[in-house]
Amino acid sequence: MKPSYFANLLKRYLDHDTTEGEAWTVDQWYEARDMPRPALTPAEQAAAKARGWEQIRRRTRPQRPAQPQYRAGMRWAAAAAVLLSLGLGAVRQGLFTLPPAATATQATPVTPTAGQLTIALAADGTLLARNPARHPLPLALADGSTVTLEPGAQLRYPARFSGARRVVQLEGEAFFEVFHDAGHPFRVLTDKLETTVLGTSFRVRAVPGAAAATVQVRTGSVQVQARAGQPQPAGTAVVLRPNQEVTYTPAAPALRPVLVARPALLVPQPLVFDERPVTEVLRSLEAGYGVRIGYDGAALAGCTVSLRFGPENLFGKLDLLCHVLGASYERTDDGLIFRSTGCQSE
Repeated sequence: MKPSYFANLLKRYLDHDTTEGEAWTVDQWYEARDMPRPALTPAEQAAAKARGWEQIRRRTRPQRPAQPQYRAGMRWAAAAAVLLSLGLGAVRQGLFTLPPAATATQATPVTPTAGQLTIALAADGTLLARNPARHPLPLALADGSTVTLEPGAQLRYPARFSGARRVVQLEGEAFFEVFHDAGHPFRVLTDKLETTVLGTSFRVRAVPGAAAATVQVRTGSVQVQARAGQPQPAGTAVVLRPNQEVTYTPAAPALRPVLVARPALLVPQPLVFDERPVTEVLRSLEAGYGVRIGYDGAALAGCTVSLRFGPENLFGKLDLLCHVLGASYERTDDGLIFRSTGCQSE
């Protein structure tokens, strides 16, 4: 694919002016993780990501036609990664023009139109973003992190992070994609919980007036604990791994990590296995979903299997594997246990 053609294709993709086939081409190119990538410093990655997401914020300002914001957010996230893989040289050569980073003056109170965030400047100098729409809306933070606010949710955050920690306050539900910065941990405060991360993606649900608050981790890991003044559970803090969640209620404050109802696929894995060891299939599922799967390696030592996975979720794939082998599995608090009486190779 010629660079000039791809540059034009990406521009039309960002403007939602592609056919389904062209959009699929860009999506597949982005998802193919074997393309060469430039060696960017963390600061360069954060700056590029923040500039890409700033274009989303510009679309939330008045005088702009309303856009399908959630879909736009997903496209801009993918496109930002594509820009990084093309290299900063493409930007310098004029193939793409990224706007400058946001300034505090852009966050003064505005009267929103349909499908826009409201962003107000509080008396203490922090910003308050609220989603009045009926669908999720994305928000870019100055450090390169992104937050998708669910309807009715609001986030208080600084125009620029300073000090040893990056701290935001949430009411409602939001999905966070935090830019990794080991020297400046990211903290999300709700009325009941405090969640601390270094760099990961996770969801926090803390609806005002609701008895329970929930944290779900997609990638990476987070530490969750009750906020000061709330009933403290034994052990105080827990660490959540990918596809785990914890729910806290003051009436029963125990913090117990459990597997989410529908684990997300984190790393694409093979879909077709031709006379491959069952242990290889289980390791593939474990790696793809980040979920610990316990099994008896000695019992499965002689077992091979031929099968083809489709779009099933993790449990659908395990159901298929169990049907082929006559095996079973069960959920534990933080993973799965695969049970089989074993088999003998012919």
